Amino acid sequence: MGLGPPVLALYCQLKRLGVFEGITDVMELGAQNVWCPKAGIVKKLFEAFGKPPPPPDMLDRFANWKGSGMELYTALGFTYHCIDLDPQFNSIPLDLNFDPCPPEHVGKYGFVTNHGTSEHILNQYNVFKVMHDLTVTGGFMLHAVPFTVHLEHGFFNYQPNFFEALARYNSYEVSGIWVGPGWQVASFIPWEPTLLDYLVLNAQTTHLLVALVQKKYDKPFCVPFQGVYEPMTNEEHLARYAMVVDGELYDGKRVKYISKEKVVAERLEQETRAFHSELTAARAKALAGISGRELLGELGKRIRRRVVG
Repeated sequence: MGLGPPVLALYCQLKRLGVFEGITDVMELGAQNVWCPKAGIVKKLFEAFGKPPPPPDMLDRFANWKGSGMELYTALGFTYHCIDLDPQFNSIPLDLNFDPCPPEHVGKYGFVTNHGTSEHILNQYNVFKVMHDLTVTGGFMLHAVPFTVHLEHGFFNYQPNFFEALARYNSYEVSGIWVGPGWQVASFIPWEPTLLDYLVLNAQTTHLLVALVQKKYDKPFCVPFQGVYEPMTNEEHLARYAMVVDGELYDGKRVKYISKEKVVAERLEQETRAFHSELTAARAKALAGISGRELLGELGKRIRRRVVG
């Protein structure tokens, strides 16, 4: 899918928020092109990274689908790497349907990107495991993938709950999940289900789903199980799964109980808040029926009792 105006605008914001601090190496899944006819977005991105303005010939390449991710990342100060069967960008030649992460690349990269590559891979398990394995502990993974429609673009579209489950089982920290309303619109909208009431869907729709997650622990990749089905799934089946919790790898049998514990804790917290609200209201109502003279009198009695003994 490449890097377009909304992704470049997002990079500018992430830089200002400090996400790229300490990151020197970028790994792309699939060598990407850059397309951005809006020169102002590219100039702001270079400014955010403290770089000189991009030269006119670079802006011309980016405006006409002739620029590359390698050119962009290198100009921003990153060391560029990519996985691709096309060798033109000095890529690592992996077939993501079959090949695992090479040992010499495990845990090496601070920023690993999936700009519209995974939807073309049938073996979804392998592609997301390779991303996990490539990323250094503390590093970030960015997914920018098809959300709605994208007719005949790839094999798959993605849902927000997929990235939420991926993060939950691997204890990733979710920095954000956004929806891109259009390929040329340089902005993203934070995801929430009610957005579906406002998105226009037709044969030309190309809404983008973007998820930024941070790998917190050096643990093996865990396959997520869709949370809505956990309570109705037996332990024997869940035993095949594992989950990272606070840096520890939990046996899959505990997944259901972890879910139950979370539900109970949330319900207890809600009931506690409701109780405190009712108690506060009852106290206020009781005090409202007492005059100021009576309150002062009662306060004086309590003070005298404490002073006298």
